[in-house]
Amino acid sequence: MDIEKLFTLCLCVLLTPAAHSAAFALMKLDGAGHATLVMGQPLPPGAKVEFQFEGPNGRAACCKRLRAEDFQPDLSAMVVATDEVTGEAPRVYAARIPRLWAVSPFIAAAVVGQPTRIRSRSSGLDMRDGQGQRRSASICLSHEGVHLIERDSGRERTHLYLSVGYELAQPNCP
Repeated sequence: MDIEKLFTLCLCVLLTPAAHSAAFALMKLDGAGHATLVMGQPLPPGAKVEFQFEGPNGRAACCKRLRAEDFQPDLSAMVVATDEVTGEAPRVYAARIPRLWAVSPFIAAAVVGQPTRIRSRSSGLDMRDGQGQRRSASICLSHEGVHLIERDSGRERTHLYLSVGYELAQPNCP
């Protein structure tokens, strides 16, 4: 292989998005055709956004899918959210969804990127990223909001918080 072909191959590998790039996020569905996505990093172009929705029994079911291109940055001051790992303001995006995807307000876990497999649990999502690594995130309720937490070897890899603006009756966060 000559040097030009080797250089071209290396350049293509460097410019190709990593297959393992996947991140957990929070998805808020308002029941009127609007979705709000809260995540710790920018929404990558071309990414899939797969999220839980309210199933027939009122519990989280898996999964509806949108594309990154369906979302726009949400610059309104109406969303109160934090990234508890970095301490920085998270990225907030808005999208329109079919009304039948959410007939009542619902907050759930989402996976953004290119995961290879996603499985819903009542308290969150499990995924296998492009490198085959199993990852899991759980949702819990505090007194006034929803937390999404992913742990890796005991340390928080992701911890997003979304305020609901009122006191919740049954907080269950540790």
